[in-house]
Amino acid sequence: MGHHLIDCHVLTLPRFDARWVAELRSDLDREPVNQHWMPGIDGDLAASRVAGFSAGSAPFVSSADPDDRIMPGTYAALLQALQDNPTAPFAWAGEQMVDEHLKPWPMRPHVWAGGYDPVSHVCKGVHVHGVKLYRREVVMPVLDMMSKAGQCCEFLLDLAIAKPWTNPNRSTWPVHVPMVGRQWRQHAHNGFRSFGKDDFDRMAQVLGFQTMDALRDEAVRVCLPTSRAKA
Repeated sequence: MGHHLIDCHVLTLPRFDARWVAELRSDLDREPVNQHWMPGIDGDLAASRVAGFSAGSAPFVSSADPDDRIMPGTYAALLQALQDNPTAPFAWAGEQMVDEHLKPWPMRPHVWAGGYDPVSHVCKGVHVHGVKLYRREVVMPVLDMMSKAGQCCEFLLDLAIAKPWTNPNRSTWPVHVPMVGRQWRQHAHNGFRSFGKDDFDRMAQVLGFQTMDALRDEAVRVCLPTSRAKA
């Protein structure tokens, strides 16, 4: 049993550059997390993530990808955010897209001064994206749904917990820590490159909507009048 409050799993596959994996391990060694290095199931991200989030017994759970870098202090900041906001289901820090050599892409980091926004959550894929820390108690009930969501299982996890299409009470919104928590390395084997419309529609169907467009339309209809940010 780990001695930290956070269980963080890392899914490994042979195609990942060993140097990148070593860099991430070094990053996590300085973070207050119990590390769970696990073999990923190539072609079945959902099953891999379900196994990863089930590892350990700490009250908070997270994941890190072996081709990325975690910035110092990220997990301490996320943990503090959840401790300061006891009704928030999860917290997330932003990210900076970088190339294979960690050179920043010519675009601003995905950090949101306005914090969480339900409409942006369903309409902007990078809004709730970066380093995320969840309360284990909100993740465990969603794992069965997550296992059915295919490639978009991580997106489903966040949506199923936050339920932005219901215009949730602000006290239950996820909390954003406005810092760059990771360098998101872009390369030929990035998993997100293989996502298609069918993947998003499959995820939406698991959540009870016919298509992803239908989910977005419902969130906009219900939330837009009270949305703080429409970007």
